[in-house]
Order: sequence, then structure tokens, then C-alpha cells
Amino acid sequence: MISTIFKKTLAVLLCLSFLIFPVGIQPAQAMTEKEIAAYLNKCYRSIRNINTLNPRPKIIASAYLVGDDDMAAASWLQNPVTHTCVAEEIYAVEPGTEIGGVRYNSSLYPQDNWEYLKDVLENYASTFFHTNRIYRMPKGAQYIEREGAKLLVVDCDEEWATIWDPGYQSWNVYEATNGLATHYECTGTAADLYLETHPAGFYKVPRSKVWIDFNLRSNHPYQSADDIPKAGQGTVTKLVNLRPVPDETEKQYTPVYALPVGTQVNVVSAKLVSSKASGSTKKYYKVSFNGSDKVQNNTVYYMHYKVPGVYYLDSRFLNFTRKGTKSPAGAVPGVIINVKKNGSVYAYTSKSTSSEQAGILTRDAEIEMFPSESDASWTAVYFSGQKRYVQTKYIKKAPYKVTDISKLNVADIVKDEIRMSWNAGKNNVSYSCSIAMPARYKKKGKVLWSDGHYKKNSLIIKRKYIEKYTSLDIKVQATDKNGKKGKVLSRRVLLPLNNHKMNKKRLVIGRTKIKGRYSRASIGSSLQYATNKKFKKAVTVEKYYNKNGRSGYKPITVIKKLKPKKTYYIRRREKKRINTKAGVKWLSGKWSKYIKIKTKK
Repeated sequence: MISTIFKKTLAVLLCLSFLIFPVGIQPAQAMTEKEIAAYLNKCYRSIRNINTLNPRPKIIASAYLVGDDDMAAASWLQNPVTHTCVAEEIYAVEPGTEIGGVRYNSSLYPQDNWEYLKDVLENYASTFFHTNRIYRMPKGAQYIEREGAKLLVVDCDEEWATIWDPGYQSWNVYEATNGLATHYECTGTAADLYLETHPAGFYKVPRSKVWIDFNLRSNHPYQSADDIPKAGQGTVTKLVNLRPVPDETEKQYTPVYALPVGTQVNVVSAKLVSSKASGSTKKYYKVSFNGSDKVQNNTVYYMHYKVPGVYYLDSRFLNFTRKGTKSPAGAVPGVIINVKKNGSVYAYTSKSTSSEQAGILTRDAEIEMFPSESDASWTAVYFSGQKRYVQTKYIKKAPYKVTDISKLNVADIVKDEIRMSWNAGKNNVSYSCSIAMPARYKKKGKVLWSDGHYKKNSLIIKRKYIEKYTSLDIKVQATDKNGKKGKVLSRRVLLPLNNHKMNKKRLVIGRTKIKGRYSRASIGSSLQYATNKKFKKAVTVEKYYNKNGRSGYKPITVIKKLKPKKTYYIRRREKKRINTKAGVKWLSGKWSKYIKIKTKK
């Protein structure tokens, strides 16, 4: 009779064994405690990093799982409306397949590891296994991954993208020993963590299920976002692919993302780029892109490079507004109607369906129209700087909409002043901005500066505020063309502490140096000393470090290289680390009142 303890131990082994062993290899039926410990240790090592492989395969691209709608939601989120999530099947690469010209150890081709998973679920977790999803998985499928997952591509062809996966284990030893397995199930679509469990190894995904970003040099030519040319702004009029090359037939480079209606992008050049596809008459705009809030109400988290990439977008799906141009007189907002969800309506060069198609729009796309130049059949619209024509039955006049501003952030620290910025929004003509002291003890904060008709979408917080307060509240509110105001966006900015003068009693004054009274007592984070009260030719002492990914200013505990029997004036200030859109910056506080000391003989 096998003991209860041994049964539990065996459950642990079976739960973990499929992570590294092919189907034909089974653990021994009887093991000593030492053998069991060694076996478990092997199981844990089944989740491995690509850097441990020899030779190590080269990562040639990043791939992102997409759904049937050509959009990728964040893999850890559910759809906010349907409360469902989408999962896609991941397949194992056939054993012996060359990957980058190399045939790897058979354990890295995790063929049929799901058979182990099925055995574990049937025998040790049946009470908690509520779905038959595993029996419905296609032949060759090894596990499922949720939409939006980022994958490492090591090889690809026109049909499949080969990826390396470090492995995933959905339960721990305690849960497996007790016959339990944690699982996650989205309402309507089973996406059990059971089925996400898999060993490290090489897998493949159909090219139709992924976007691949090959990180081509031509897609990332700029070192800074400020270097990217800005010829104007474009608004997407229909779901459209963002392509790494201007060629709709190039299968090697699949689209890196799909932009939904209403997405706004920066247009790098007003000059159209002809498609490189043979016989194609399509034209592309070169645009920069680094994520959008309009994509399924979620920032495109994996598109966040340090600098936006440059890609190509079909000109028919982009309503381009050249920088510095204004809408012609008589133009009013319009919106596309009477079109099916995935249907399209065309903007023509003249009042005839046989004329050239200049643009493609879909339902709810916004475009400016000219009622005075319209009739029952055709309506004049303003598309990419030209007058075009849409059949009147597909368009109607729409009210101006105030677009609430978003992302009120610290953009940069320039000359020890703070530059705030926000997304301007569409149809906004001005902003109500204010800088105020934070409210305290149920009292309203004192407004230090305000402007009800501010025109820019950036604001400088000047030194006179930074040197006087320890925090400030910034508020911004948009006003549209009709005078309607949007919601108020606020942000509290924490500032460096403004210190009083240094405490002379806490210093030990020597002949050529001054130090804190205790061995590690800090005098300050930034010091300045001089031989005159006006601090002419002053010496500033700061100890900046940048090591192992960490940076900052070390506390100063001593000032050296002073002259004996000399009078010095010393002051200090604090420095505060600020996370900005331009990276980590340091903001200096106000210099304290000075103290007067004299070194010894």
C-alpha cells in the first residue's frame, strides 16, 4: 500500500515533471529522500533564461499576440465591457528543426508536454478543473497565451514565427502537494492558468496571429523625440496597419501595430512615399508612433521605446493637417454615419463615384465639412489639406467636442526650472492654468499664478516658486471653440526642501577641513563655500554617482583642501530626484543662509 505521504510527494513530481521531460521519460516509482530532492531541483531548473543556452540563439525581433480584431489588449487585463480575455494557442517546434542553423537538445523542443499537464489535471486536480479546454486544443498546441503577450522571435518564415519562451509554472509545491492548482478564468472565454503552464523551450506561432517588430534601423533613426521632424498631425479615419516598410505585400515584415479610428499621430514628412510593391499605386505617409491612449482604453505598453519609431501608414486612411495651417473659412465639424461597423465610405476628388478615391473613412470618423458647398447628393469635406467629396447620405454636421486634456506630467527640468506639459486635445483653443500652494487644514490653497486664456500646452514653473515652497499644485482645464470647458486635470509636484542656515554646532572645524561632528554625519547634499559673503568665485561641492543602474548625490560629510586660519562662508541646498518624460533629472533647492567659520591655525 502506497502511503498517503508518498502519494502527495508523487503529486508534486507529476505536477513538475512535464516541465522538462519528454513524454517517454517517467520518474522512478520509488525514490529515496535524496533522489526526490535532486529530482525536484531538476524540475525547478526547467524554467531557464535564453542566456544559459549554448550556442545562444539571436533574438531577431519582438512579436505581439493579437486577436481576430487585429488589436492587442494588455495580457493581464480583461475587456472592460465584456469582461472577457482572449487566448491564442502556442505550438511546439518539431524536434530536430534547425533554429538559426542549430539543432538543440531534444528537451528544448517541448513536444507533447501538454500530455503531462492533462495527466496531472485528471489525476490530482480534477475537483478544480472546470473546463474541457485542454481537449479542444488543436493538434500540436502546447499551451495558451493571452492576447497582448510579448514574445521573443529567434527565427521566422512566411508561415510561422519561432519564439523562445523561458517557461511558466502556474502553481507552487504547496498547492500541488495538496491537490490544488491556482487558475484564472475570464468570463465567457476560458483562459486557465493551467493551460498557460509550460516548460522552457522553442515554440512557434502562426504569422497571422502576431505583429512583428524587427527593430529595423530605418524605423529608429532618431536619438531623441525632439529630433523627429513634425510636418503636421494626422487623424486615422479607419482601422489601419502601421507598417515597418512601405510595401503591403512584403510578408517578411508584418505590421507592428494597427491604429483604430481617431488615433492621432505625428506626420514626419508631408511628402508621400510610393509603395514598393510591384504594380501598386498606394501612397504612404511616414509617421512616428510610440503608443496611443485610444487603443482599447489602454496605453500600448509594449510600444514604449525610449524614442518613438518611424513607420508607414496608408495615406487613404490618414486625414493629414499640415503644421501651421488652419481650417478654411466655413468649415464645421462633421461625422460619418449610416455605415456598417466594418464598412467604409470614400472621399472622392470630385462629385462622382467614378472619380479618384482620395480617402477612406469609417463609421464615427470625424472630418470637417462645408455645408455651403453641399447638396442632397454630395458634401464637400476637408481631407488632408484638400477639398474632397463624400456622398451626403454618409455624413452629418456634428457639434464641436471639447477633448479633455490628458497626461499632465513633468516634461523636463531646464535650468533648474520645471517644464510641465499635457496632451493638447482636439478643438481646444485655450487653457485655464494655475499654480497654487497645496490646500492645508481644510483651507483652500493660495493661487500663486493663473491664466484663463493660456495658449500653449506646456508651462514653466519658475525658480521663484521652486525656491519658496516645498510642493505646488498645477491645474489645467481646456476650453473649446464654443467656449465649453472640459474637466480639470491637476498634478502635485513635490519640490526640494528649503533649508535654513547650517548649524555651526554640528561641525568639527580643523586646519584644512570641516566635517560633521559624527563620523557619518551629513553636512548636506550640495555645498558651496567662498571667502566672501557674495560667494564670488565660490566652490561647489557635490558627489554624483551613477553605478549599476542607480544614480544620485551622496551626502557630503567633509569639506577638504581649505586653508589654515582662513575665514569662509558656507551654505547648503537640497537636490531632489524628479522623474520626467525626458528621463530622470535632478532639481536643486534654494541655497540656505550662510554661516561664517574660521579654520584653525
